[in-house]
Amino acid sequence: MFNLKFKTMRTTKFRLIWLLAAAALAFTACDNDDDDDEQPPILVEDGLYIVGEATAWTDYDSKGQMAGGINEVDQQPRSTMFEKYVALEAGNTFKIVEIAGKQVIEYGPDNLVDVETNGENDQPNVTAKVGSYKTGGSYTVNESGLYHVVIDKELQKIAIIPVPYWGILGGSTPYGWDDAGTKLELDGSFDKQQMEFKITNLELRKGDFKFRYGSGWKFQLNDEGTVKVNTNFGGAVNELVPGGANILLTVDEEGIYTVTMKWSAETGGLGMTASMLKTADVEPLPEYPETLFMIGDGVGDWVWDNTDLPMVPVHSHPYMFWKIVWMNETGGFKFAPKKVWANDFGKVGDMSADSVYSIGSDNVPVLGNAGYYMVVVDLKENKISIEDVKVHLIGSTIGNNWEAPVADGKFTVDNANEVVTITKTLSAGELRMHVWHKWFPIQTPQPVDWWQAEFIILNNKIEFRGTGGDQERVNLTTEGNYKIDLNFKTGAGSITPQ
Repeated sequence: MFNLKFKTMRTTKFRLIWLLAAAALAFTACDNDDDDDEQPPILVEDGLYIVGEATAWTDYDSKGQMAGGINEVDQQPRSTMFEKYVALEAGNTFKIVEIAGKQVIEYGPDNLVDVETNGENDQPNVTAKVGSYKTGGSYTVNESGLYHVVIDKELQKIAIIPVPYWGILGGSTPYGWDDAGTKLELDGSFDKQQMEFKITNLELRKGDFKFRYGSGWKFQLNDEGTVKVNTNFGGAVNELVPGGANILLTVDEEGIYTVTMKWSAETGGLGMTASMLKTADVEPLPEYPETLFMIGDGVGDWVWDNTDLPMVPVHSHPYMFWKIVWMNETGGFKFAPKKVWANDFGKVGDMSADSVYSIGSDNVPVLGNAGYYMVVVDLKENKISIEDVKVHLIGSTIGNNWEAPVADGKFTVDNANEVVTITKTLSAGELRMHVWHKWFPIQTPQPVDWWQAEFIILNNKIEFRGTGGDQERVNLTTEGNYKIDLNFKTGAGSITPQ
C-alpha cells in the first residue's frame, strides 16, 4: 500500500509540473504572436472600400467594395477608376480605404470643393463635391441621401455626387428622351441599409429606354473631358450596365408599369438594381411601316427598279420619316412602305399656307423649281410637309453648342452644284450633323431631338443614323477652316480643309 501511494503522488506531481510548463510555453507563444501581428487580419480581398459610421458598413465588408469604373468617353474599363453607389448619413464620417495585402491606405479629402454642374455637357444637374485626396482623414456630406462616389487614382481625384432622383426615358416612354415627366422619386425616407426610387402608373410602349440620375448621362472628372463616369444604366432591367445599350420593350410587353430603382447595402458591385412590375394592359397602338420609299417623275420616274429613294426613319418616332430629295421642275411623286405598288399613298386637297398636305391618294406635285427640298411624312397625323432644307452642325466642333438648331452651324443649299454646303472655322472634335424641321420641337408628347435625325460623313459617304444607336465617330483632329459638301442625290459627302 505504501509503495503504491508514493508512486501515485509522484506521478501526480510530475503531471502538474508538465502542465505548468506547457501553460508558460503557450503564454510565451501568444506574446510572440502579438508582437508579430500588431493588427488583426483584415478578412476581405484587396481593393478599395467605403467604410464608416455614415454608411451601412462600419467595418470592412465585401459588399462595401468599390467596383471597377468604365470611362464614358470610350465606354471601356478604366483600370484606375473605381465607383460605388452608397447611402450616406449627414453628421457622420466615412473613409475610402485601399487594402493591398497587409497594407491599409486611407484616402481623405484634399482641396475638396463644391462643383455646380448646372446640367452642362450632359451632366446631372447637381452640386457635387470634387477634388484631390491625400492619405488620412475622412469625408462627410451635408445632406443624407444616396450618392455616387467615384475615385480615379491616375487623376488623383474623387467625386461625391448626389443622386436626387432616377429617371426612365426613351422611345418607350410618353416623353421620349426627356425624363422631366418620368422621374423615379425616393419612396420613403433615408435609410443606410436600403433606398428605393419609384414611379407608378407609367405607360410604356414598344421601343427602347434607359435609366439615369439627375437628368444627366455622365460626370466629367477632368477639365480636358477625357475621363468621365457614366451616370446612366442600360443593358437589361435585371442586369444593369453603366452606359450600356438601350433596353428594349416589345409589343407584347406594352402596359402600365411600376418601375423601381433600388439601392441596397446587401447588393455587391455598384449596389443598384431595377425592377418593372406590369399592373395593367393597354390598347395596342396603330402599326406603322418600318420603311417608306418615294417614287415618281417629280423625283425620278415611276418604275420601282429605276428609282431607289428610301426615306430616313426618325429615331423613337415610328410614325415619322424624312428625306432631302432633288425635285425636278415638273412631275409628281407618291410614297409606299415597300418598293411595290401596294399601300401606296399621296395627298388629298390643296397645300396649306404652311406647305402641308393631308395624306390621300393623289400624286403630290413638285413645287416648280428644280432643287433640293426637305420632305417629312407624319403617319400619325396623316400629313406631308415640303420645306426648304435645314441642315446644321452641332456639338464640340462649333463652340461645344448642343442646343439645336445652332444658327451659326447652318448649311446653305447650292443647287447649281447640287450640294448642301458650309465653309467655316471649326474646332477639333466630333463632327456631327442633323436635319431640322418645324415639326420636330413641337411633337406631343415626344419632341424630336436633334440626334434622332442626325447623320455623319463616313468614308466619303453620307451615313444616316435612322433608328440605330450611336454611330462611329468622325473627328476633326485640328482646328481650322473646313468646307463640307453633302450631295443628297449621290449620297456622297466630303470634308476638305481650306
